[in-house]
Amino acid sequence: MQSTSQEFQSTPAAERRRPAWRERAVALDNQTNVATFEAGRGDAEAPTLLLIHGLGHWTQAAWDFIAAELETTHRLIGLDLPGFGSSSKPDVTYDLALFRRAVHAVVEAYGIDRFALAGHSLGGLIAADYAGSYPDEVRLLVLIDPAGFLRTPKLLIRIFGSRLITGVMGKIRPSRAFVRRTFETAVYDPASIDEPMHARMLALSREPAMTRAFARVYRDALKAFLDLPALHAKFAQYKGPALIVWGRNDNYVPIKALDTARRVYPQAAVTIFERCGHCPSMEYPHELAARLVEAGA
Repeated sequence: MQSTSQEFQSTPAAERRRPAWRERAVALDNQTNVATFEAGRGDAEAPTLLLIHGLGHWTQAAWDFIAAELETTHRLIGLDLPGFGSSSKPDVTYDLALFRRAVHAVVEAYGIDRFALAGHSLGGLIAADYAGSYPDEVRLLVLIDPAGFLRTPKLLIRIFGSRLITGVMGKIRPSRAFVRRTFETAVYDPASIDEPMHARMLALSREPAMTRAFARVYRDALKAFLDLPALHAKFAQYKGPALIVWGRNDNYVPIKALDTARRVYPQAAVTIFERCGHCPSMEYPHELAARLVEAGA
């Protein structure tokens, strides 16, 4: 599927419609609260879509425009992953087990039984892991430019996961220009990002606890990449409906990883957005929302 969104992209990001999120804190343990955000319908008949953002992002950055498209038809629940956004940023191990527990705590707190689960980038890795762990809970798995399917040299994983490197990464206070350039590299058209989003990204990137969490994802969660066959076997325990979405021009998780994702999920439908970077939900929300509905979200 190829798509363009000229009407959306011609509207300044600051003027685009956003949902009215209802915020709530879900306790994970005695030192960690998970910030959650609900939008859209609140009735029991509404189909539920659970949303997991990527590394360094937060719910509103990743999902505002999608939620605005679906809030009249769906119940939308987003969570800020531990270590990011408005959630607690504890001094702990940031591995897949932590993120799986966080998602499960949110599922239990909101009392949702069968739901569509969408994850972007790191959130895609977490969503795939969660669906493999709790396949009966997930009625549709949506992976958007997901991590976890691109083979990375083991030496590189060990280097980036070393305590020395992660210790240095956790102490870096990036410049305004670096943060802006990094954020804009994630999209095909920098106009997709408005100034308040840039400001929030800068503020978060200068929180010592957030930079520590960012570094520890490399140290802890990405260790799962050392045995990709085992990781993918875990993912493949979910055999229900799936949708895989990729931006053709993704600079962070190249589209060549799609071949592996297709092998793990042979039942998946696939959508590729042209002239799109790492963040289809920010760049093509109208088309992506329509694709989600078509897939059964």
